[in-house]
Amino acid sequence: TIYEDVEIFARNLHEMGNLSDRDWDNYLGLFTSMTSFLKNPDLIIYLRADLEVLLDRIKTRSRNYEATIDPDYINKLNELYDDWIKNISGIKAITIDTNNFNIFKDTDQLEEIMNQIIV
Repeated sequence: TIYEDVEIFARNLHEMGNLSDRDWDNYLGLFTSMTSFLKNPDLIIYLRADLEVLLDRIKTRSRNYEATIDPDYINKLNELYDDWIKNISGIKAITIDTNNFNIFKDTDQLEEIMNQIIV
C-alpha cells in the first residue's frame, strides 16, 4: 500500500543511505499530500513471518532476481513492518503469523482468520 511504502521501503532506502535527505523529505511531502485525499483503509492485514521462513520461501521460489537479496535487507524490512504495524493508529490492523500457516491446508485457521476480518 501507499502507507507501507513510505514507512517501510522508502524509509529503509533512506536509512541505508540509498535515498538522500532531500529526496526523503520530498517523498514525505508528496506522501502527505497524496494521503490527505485518501480515505484510510478499514483494515490492514499484516502477514508476518520470521526471517528464516522468508528466506526459505524466497529460496523455494527460485526467482533469479531474488537470488542475491541480502538477508540483512529482508531482516530490516521485517523490523520496519513490525514497528509500523505496532504504531498504526486510527486503522484496525490484524497480524497473522504465517510461519506455520498454509492457506490451502489449514482450513480451520483460515476460517478463524476470516472471522477476525468480518468482525
